[in-house]
Amino acid sequence: MNFSVEEKTLLGIGILDIFLILLFLLHFIIIYNISKKKCNNLGDVKLKNAGEEDQYDGFNKDKKDGKKKYEFIEFKNRRNHMAIFIESVAALVIFELLVLALVMFDKLHIAAGIIIMYVVAAVHWISLVIPSKPQAILNTIEMPAAKKWLERNKLKIHNFRENMVYWFGLFVILCAILALTIVLEGTCEDQLSFIDSRIIRKYLTPTCAATGFPCYVYLTLNQSPHNSIIANFHTSLEKGDKVPTPICKYDTTSISATNGSISNYQFSASGNYYEMPLEVIRYVNWVHLENLQPNTTYYFRCGSDENGYSEERKFKTQTDDPNQSYSFVVSGDVDVTENSVMVSKVAASQSPDFAMVGGDLAYDHAQYTCYRIVDKWLNHWQTKMITPDGFYIPLVASIGNHEVIGDYGASRDRIPFFVRYFPQVTKSTDPGKNNVDDRPTYNTINIGGPTGTVIFNLDSGHAATLEEQSSWMDQKLSSEFNSTQLRFSLYHVPMYPTIREYENPKSKALRESWLSIFDKYHFNIGFENHDHAYKRTHPLFNDQVVNDTSKKSTVYIGDGSWGTGTRPLPYSGLKWYQSFSKSAHYISSITINTNKKLIEFKSLDENGDIFDEGNIPY
Repeated sequence: MNFSVEEKTLLGIGILDIFLILLFLLHFIIIYNISKKKCNNLGDVKLKNAGEEDQYDGFNKDKKDGKKKYEFIEFKNRRNHMAIFIESVAALVIFELLVLALVMFDKLHIAAGIIIMYVVAAVHWISLVIPSKPQAILNTIEMPAAKKWLERNKLKIHNFRENMVYWFGLFVILCAILALTIVLEGTCEDQLSFIDSRIIRKYLTPTCAATGFPCYVYLTLNQSPHNSIIANFHTSLEKGDKVPTPICKYDTTSISATNGSISNYQFSASGNYYEMPLEVIRYVNWVHLENLQPNTTYYFRCGSDENGYSEERKFKTQTDDPNQSYSFVVSGDVDVTENSVMVSKVAASQSPDFAMVGGDLAYDHAQYTCYRIVDKWLNHWQTKMITPDGFYIPLVASIGNHEVIGDYGASRDRIPFFVRYFPQVTKSTDPGKNNVDDRPTYNTINIGGPTGTVIFNLDSGHAATLEEQSSWMDQKLSSEFNSTQLRFSLYHVPMYPTIREYENPKSKALRESWLSIFDKYHFNIGFENHDHAYKRTHPLFNDQVVNDTSKKSTVYIGDGSWGTGTRPLPYSGLKWYQSFSKSAHYISSITINTNKKLIEFKSLDENGDIFDEGNIPY
């Protein structure tokens, strides 16, 4: 299992604290045992001998009563006492920081965290900060260590009034622990940069009102987009409210345009819902709209009779005709930045039939506490990804490293949002509301029927193995899709990276697992992401540049920078496999021109300016 940034931070703090605790204990035990002999030699020394000089370094004059204090006798001298005290404080601070981090990252309940920090801080303060009276030291010095510690602390608590300054100091520290824990509990962060916390979110405007009315509506494609689509919407309710069955009403004509009611829609479909384990009540609803007509406009509204329906929206089903042209937009690494909004507007202006996002959608870093970031992303999608003619653009989404805890090899319980928010399966293969996490993280999309286009939406090792997908692709392409004219793939980590080294382990593993499949079945384009830049490769086959365009080859386009921060290009210039590269936010618009047998592509920046274009014959 791979660890997330948060888990690595906790592990690092934990290891450091173990080291400091061991250092403190080892030093304390050594000094204590060295000083033990001197302590045993005290015999019948009494405080009445206060006027005599003493042989021990740890004795010094008490200016108030002239009596000797034995405060350092068990540490041999003041220097050892101070060193051990500093070591204990360091171990304590790191321990408190570890517990606080556990509460911050929702690994430990706030009440348990506060109790643990309070107990440890109080024990340390009473034991090592509040001084013992000389008489208490002398009376307990020959006791066993545990009994000695207990008796002295009892006396310190009993003499509460005499140590008022110290107790006030402890009170201030405990108040600081309480305040800091409340403020930081349930933190949403970006690479350890603070975004918000549970107490802050409590006073922010809810992203989805608890009225049961749909707050986010978006469409996802499945394997048969010519006759089906998935309508998704989120709802929130008050605690204890009954959850209604999600319903979508739809028709081939606009009912709202004629001021018709919800009952006037010709078709109706019910779906399922899943309650997210968030700090707020949130239901993710999805409805399979089936038996649709290809290349047809549908108007729809989703919600429930009890809580109301969304406003009317429209979408268009995909074609089942292999000779009909179509288009789509593609990129990845979206984020919720202003640049992502600008690129989304450019993408929508191209009037695509659908949009493909190659992973790292919202940059929530797979944290339940960052659900508001995902909400912001969904809101951007539902408000910006609309064509000039008013069509809602369906989504095809790949899983990326920021969709899972630990980046790679994640189990299903470490994928908080992706498979739950973005169903991409047909109704017959949907695992249902009780098995939402069993949804696959890779699938196919077929445009234009058996002899049209197949798009392999892949998982570059984040939740599924590369080997299982290689076998799956081989099986699919040798049977169900053996007659398709065009073959595309969408995935997150690039085989041919722009920023990272060609031989980096992840890209190398992808080439070793998938390249032979891409070559064997002649994939036309591989859409890659993850590197936060843009590139287009030369035509490649068998990991080599193909100069003869009549020979089969694959072009790799992308590297993902829809809206997240771009990275500067390497100083070395173009790599051997690259035809073009640029550090830019972008969206690629792909048109399948069936009349000319061309794949026409153009890549545009956030201002809508084309910086790369061309065509690939097929």
